[in-house]
Amino acid sequence: MAIRWTMPVAIALLASGPASAASRQSSVERRLAAMTPAQFQARTTLQDDDLDTVATITTANGFVERRPLLGPALDDVFLRAFIDKTTGRTAYQAYVILRYRGYGWANWDTANYATPAGPRAIATQRIARLKASCPRGFACLRSETVGFAIAAPVLKASARLSVGDGTTSWPFKITAQNGTERAFLLSTAEIAGLSMAVDAYRADRHLPIL
Repeated sequence: MAIRWTMPVAIALLASGPASAASRQSSVERRLAAMTPAQFQARTTLQDDDLDTVATITTANGFVERRPLLGPALDDVFLRAFIDKTTGRTAYQAYVILRYRGYGWANWDTANYATPAGPRAIATQRIARLKASCPRGFACLRSETVGFAIAAPVLKASARLSVGDGTTSWPFKITAQNGTERAFLLSTAEIAGLSMAVDAYRADRHLPIL
């Protein structure tokens, strides 16, 4: 899965020691910065069947952060593209897994993301919920998986930022019902890689490249 840095993760790393935290984070950042759109495209996953009317391409295996041996798993985010196999029209979605400890569900119900015209807020779609077993009255480990739609022009504008030697990213945040926020950054190389995979699928099947 494609782990992304969030503020709670950065705090957890600092708690384990400033030197080791900085070393670990810089190592991950260097590996991510070295990823090119072509590498992300090569690591996309296609889900397509003769009986499907929509093909799905994901970046779930694009950049994989090694999971810690101890401590909770990190949040995870990747992209999905849903291609209509008749028209070539494509819908895009960010797929986000948020992990936390709590007495109840946080209900991560809103996403805010950057667009060329300014920030946009959108309701998330609930995909899955998991809760670990724990004694009554204790805060349990939980995860909520949500998705939110990304307009194609916004995604393509972010993909065009992945040029030259600079590392750029697309920011967004997820907000819970109680106001808690988690901020994320997606590499524009990953966005560009997904866009390239979608165009390649369309071209291979003689669908319009929109």
